Amino acid sequence: MAAPAHSVEADVSVLKCTFDMTTLSWQRDGSSCSAQLLCTAGGSFRLAVGNEEVPLSDVRSIACLGPGFMTLEAVGWGNLGLRCDDAEALRKFQELLEKRKADYERFERFDQSSVQSYFQYYSKLANQQNMLQDQVRTTTYRRAILENPEDFKGKVAMDIGAGSGILSFFAAQAGAEKVHAVEASSMAEVVQLLADANQGCFPGTSFNVLNKPLELVKDDEVGGKVDCLVSEPIGTFLFNERMIESYLCARDRFLKPGGKMFPNVGLLYIAPFSDPILHWEQTNKDGFWKNPNFYGLDLQAAMQRSKKEHMKQPVVDYINPECLASQASVTRFDFAKCSVESLKHMEFPFDFEIHQPCLIHGLAGWFDCVFEGSNTTVTLSTAPWCPGTHWYQIRFMLETPLALNAGQRVEGLLTMDANSVQSYYMKMKMRIQGTEIFSEAPHIDLKDPEYRFFSSQNTYIPPGTPGFGSQQAPQGQWHTTGQQPQPQQQQQQPQPQQQAYQQMHWAQSQMAPPSAPPQVSQGFVSAGPDGPQVQMNGTKL
Repeated sequence: MAAPAHSVEADVSVLKCTFDMTTLSWQRDGSSCSAQLLCTAGGSFRLAVGNEEVPLSDVRSIACLGPGFMTLEAVGWGNLGLRCDDAEALRKFQELLEKRKADYERFERFDQSSVQSYFQYYSKLANQQNMLQDQVRTTTYRRAILENPEDFKGKVAMDIGAGSGILSFFAAQAGAEKVHAVEASSMAEVVQLLADANQGCFPGTSFNVLNKPLELVKDDEVGGKVDCLVSEPIGTFLFNERMIESYLCARDRFLKPGGKMFPNVGLLYIAPFSDPILHWEQTNKDGFWKNPNFYGLDLQAAMQRSKKEHMKQPVVDYINPECLASQASVTRFDFAKCSVESLKHMEFPFDFEIHQPCLIHGLAGWFDCVFEGSNTTVTLSTAPWCPGTHWYQIRFMLETPLALNAGQRVEGLLTMDANSVQSYYMKMKMRIQGTEIFSEAPHIDLKDPEYRFFSSQNTYIPPGTPGFGSQQAPQGQWHTTGQQPQPQQQQQQPQPQQQAYQQMHWAQSQMAPPSAPPQVSQGFVSAGPDGPQVQMNGTKL
């Protein structure tokens, strides 16, 4: 029977039928029973027919053979027919079942030109090299895996979106008996090439390279459940590219009960920022369209559209912590529990106290990934005061900034809606608390950012970022978390480029820089079936 923690999303009375190979027809099998679509406490879905249940991820096909009759194929059940006297009720049940099942067939639902471009990008060695040379990313993943041997030694692991296979090879170094490396692009050839070339390094490990999307991997290609999942499914602002959904599909289909996920937690941070230089750059990118005589044409009519296009773009670069105007709020996503459905629409309400007079130009964002293993916990942070990564940080701009005094509060809502091009459309609205003064950015395209780190001379480089000057941190410090560093850790001499940026920022903002990065307000709440909920300093928003 259904567990008490399950809620019933749909229920229809049916007769179970099995296919008789002798008569080549569907025959009634038992008495009337209930077919239910159940939603678990964690937000995942299960199908129950009578006293039997299967995860929706184990349902392989659904078909309608006529009014009042549908068939389905599920792991452990084989082919099953369902007959119902109420044809309309069965039709609605089937439609809802297919809608929920689509979460496990994501690449078929995406815009195919986006999917093709996505896999072409990751099939290039140059792009894999860019990620491998991110020392913070690669070293932290290696530490997380090798320092948790209890989760890998003698175990079966699966690497989702394996890329060049680096995480698969780390799992082998940690003693995994078998590694399933799932990679949809032609980079799977490189995984096999490196595995064959390094056989002597992993004498006790066998590799099964699967060159297809996770959603198309068949059960017999894996041969049972795996002990742990490893993946780097992370995009800018954590969720761009929507690869985390594949990670959750792998959890539902292939992970043993109680199995480990590396990473198993994502922490998403947002905070208001003040950066007049950045705002000036973005609002003046329409300069070309101010031309009143371009080969005899007046281009100024297109100027406003140009400005709006630039303001729709999130800005991806490293953020000087001095630009942050308040404590950050944080939302916790528990990858072991949250559902694919909960990531379709997300809302992040916020309420920040501003610590000094300034203009608020929008919201800044970054994330941490946490690896809670059986032996130790390791955190990968992309916070502004940590050594830089290839994810940088991100900023969502207001065309019209808000002016606030110290002690005033700014409140509002940031929303994310998943789209068919493997990303999100976003909206942001901010209001000065206690007033009717507000500003908003109603159209933000997360997939179309400006990588300002490469386009502006005013970019900031965090101390300790590999490859920039003499600030490279010792190898043992790559696991730095997103917590506030001690003041003495911040007293590193900035590079000339950073000094120029800070001096210009000082002159234009007339703000006294804080002595250390702002604290992060507390409130760790798992994202459930209704999406994430945020608590700041104990208060639910």
